[in-house]
Amino acid sequence: MKLKLGNKLQKWVLLPSLIIFLWTFPAPSLKWSPLISTAHAGFFNNDLETFEEIINLVANKYVYSPDHKKLFSAAIKQMVKTADSSNITLTNNPSGSTVTSNKKSTRFFLNYDMSHDMDELQKVYYFLHDESEISLPKKDLELAAISGIMGSLDTFSQYLDKSAFENSMRDTEGKYGGLGMVITMKDNRLFVVKTMDDSPAREAGIIGDDAFLKVNGKEIKGMQIQELANLLRGHPETNVTLTMYRASEEKEYTRTLTRRIILINTVEYESLNNYIGYLKINSFSKLTEKQLKKFLEQAKEEGIKGFILDLRGNPGGLLRQSVKVASYFLYKGQMIVYTKGRSKADYREYRSLYKKSLYKMPIVVLINQYSASASEIVAGALRDSGNALLVGENSYGKGSVQTIFRISDGSGMKLTTSKYYTPSGADITKNGIVPEIKIINDITDEPTGLTKEKKTMGTSLKLKASSLKVFFEKQGVELNKTRDATVEFARRILKNSNIANKKKSLEKAREIAANINY
Repeated sequence: MKLKLGNKLQKWVLLPSLIIFLWTFPAPSLKWSPLISTAHAGFFNNDLETFEEIINLVANKYVYSPDHKKLFSAAIKQMVKTADSSNITLTNNPSGSTVTSNKKSTRFFLNYDMSHDMDELQKVYYFLHDESEISLPKKDLELAAISGIMGSLDTFSQYLDKSAFENSMRDTEGKYGGLGMVITMKDNRLFVVKTMDDSPAREAGIIGDDAFLKVNGKEIKGMQIQELANLLRGHPETNVTLTMYRASEEKEYTRTLTRRIILINTVEYESLNNYIGYLKINSFSKLTEKQLKKFLEQAKEEGIKGFILDLRGNPGGLLRQSVKVASYFLYKGQMIVYTKGRSKADYREYRSLYKKSLYKMPIVVLINQYSASASEIVAGALRDSGNALLVGENSYGKGSVQTIFRISDGSGMKLTTSKYYTPSGADITKNGIVPEIKIINDITDEPTGLTKEKKTMGTSLKLKASSLKVFFEKQGVELNKTRDATVEFARRILKNSNIANKKKSLEKAREIAANINY
């Protein structure tokens, strides 16, 4: 079983045949599990079997006790909407509701008993099918009912059709057939965050901040991030045509790209001067810990004495991977994260795994508003350990765990099953992980600028990114996307440090800040 944290999104519990993810953007915090027992409809056909399977999962696994009346009401409302006929109306009142088509009608009354409400929904389901002027397929009505259920839950719970489910499972393996780009949504528009090395997207000249307009001639306005991701992915050696907009040049352009297998390098490493190692983790896939271990062994050979761990823009991934990553920087048995669900039995603790670790080595962790889910678990654990210093912006604030369940028809469901807490007991959903040193990103190159400002209680020092940039450039430091002003600031904090000491790191940061006109 795998766990995934997650789209600002997506939290790790490893059970037989379960995957938990932490994601925010594409996808982002989840947990997967083939269903142990399959619910069956209480009548002699296959009608509504998938719906009943899903409603049973929500009833038994959702993080909060469900309001069955609310769930079934939302399902019926969505079915009526899908029927999309001016002759079909839904009238609600306390004594019971009525669905009317021409001169025919059916009444239903929902309460808080799931079995009763299932019978009432079934009645409306058949009525709408029989009265539909366009011979509405039963499957469309069932999917509408499922959509209504999921829409009444939290924003991270989602129904996945067979194709979307297969894509989610493929993502956890760290490879897929695609174009090699990271995408995100801001202000209801879809943008490229970055492209990967040796990828079709990079070779086509697509760059970060380019906005999507069309895919294969189809406008993507109003499309959700997962819908776009599904269009971009596909079998290797197949083509997809993208129409993009580049704001910096005020131009629209079109490229046809050929999909190929993309191996996701989730970890990047660079040795900086003064024996500082720079580690950038872009997401938490099945390959992350293996890639990190390789670079840590290389760093050891190079005599690295401190690390910058860059989690900026990391949307999350597998819970188990976030635990393994954090374990390299904590002493064995130290708390990393714990989760709580609806019952006491849902409580789980995740502790550091390795006897040999780097917990005595000084480390600065970089986060921003796009660091979500699994990356927030790592940042929160290292901050609460008392050794690591956090620098940047408040993180995204996704404190829930999603589990992906396989449905018997091949589809799946991503369902919020628990909430997670940092070792100190902090629920980060509202304000995210708060850095000790706040970097105000006034020179942002993100697609649409900063999100709503969050409270920064616990922040000891605030600096402007522009002030840092000017300060270092005046000293002749060459800055770039990899080694930007925040990375250089972190490097100077760690310079000449030989052992983890947050107090001394903060003192060093204040010394540097005292020389900056901000």
